[in-house]
Amino acid sequence: MPDNHDHRQVSSLQGEELIKAMEEWAERREALAEDRTKLAQFRTRLGEERTALAHRRTELANKRTELAEGRTSLANKRTTLAEGRTQLAGKRTELAEGRTQKAGERTELAGRRTELAENRTALSTRRTELADGRTKLAGDRTTLANQRTDLARKRTELAESRTNWSQSRTEWAEMRNKLAEIRTRMSGARTGLAQSRTNLAQFRTLLAKQRTELSYLRTGLGFIALGTFFTRLFGLGPWSAIDAVITGVGVLSIGMAIKLFVKSYRVERKMMPQLEKELAPEAVEQRVEDSIRSHKFGSFM
Repeated sequence: MPDNHDHRQVSSLQGEELIKAMEEWAERREALAEDRTKLAQFRTRLGEERTALAHRRTELANKRTELAEGRTSLANKRTTLAEGRTQLAGKRTELAEGRTQKAGERTELAGRRTELAENRTALSTRRTELADGRTKLAGDRTTLANQRTDLARKRTELAESRTNWSQSRTEWAEMRNKLAEIRTRMSGARTGLAQSRTNLAQFRTLLAKQRTELSYLRTGLGFIALGTFFTRLFGLGPWSAIDAVITGVGVLSIGMAIKLFVKSYRVERKMMPQLEKELAPEAVEQRVEDSIRSHKFGSFM
């Protein structure tokens, strides 16, 4: 409803009021275009901050991968130490068996010692089995660590891909901002051309007014011709008053037409130099350049 009301008010305006109304409408459109451009720039800054956060997450993932590799190397070293301990236990078992063979002749005297050695051998064997189980568990843990490292590497690759997509989105947003600025500058040029069109419309209105005044002049001449024809046809008589009225209306119409035409002609003589000056190619180009220059933004400076 407000738009229809404003449309009716604008359509009822004429002359300088219509020009002022059109200039206010152009300024409102320029303010809306600047708000859209600021919103696009704010979206661009948000995209850049998200890109910086993605880079930070990528660095943290790389550090976590390095820590996982360090843990894996420590597990490998522990496995190597367990294997050395197992070898030492095997050598100890062999030495115990050698002592048992040498003590064959002293079996009766070393019976107690043999039992103790056998118990110690059993304990060593058990310890060796436990070491083997621990080595196996260390191998499983190393395998899991390698899998975790692979997953971390894949996650790093996905983060880098996401960063690339964020950068592409930022570039597209910058391109969209530039296109919006170009559109705003073209709207400024269109506003300058609209001013020229308004001046031509006023001049056309003046020409239509002069054409109407000439029609009044033709109508007055027609009434005078008609009154003269009736006077010559019927002569002087009771109907001569009607002939005189028709002739008088013609004379008044011619006088009013001449008066109005003289005013219009004066206005036309005042408008013609201004229109020739405004509609010259150099003036139009200068007005378009001024409109574009008033709509320049940061990316085009």
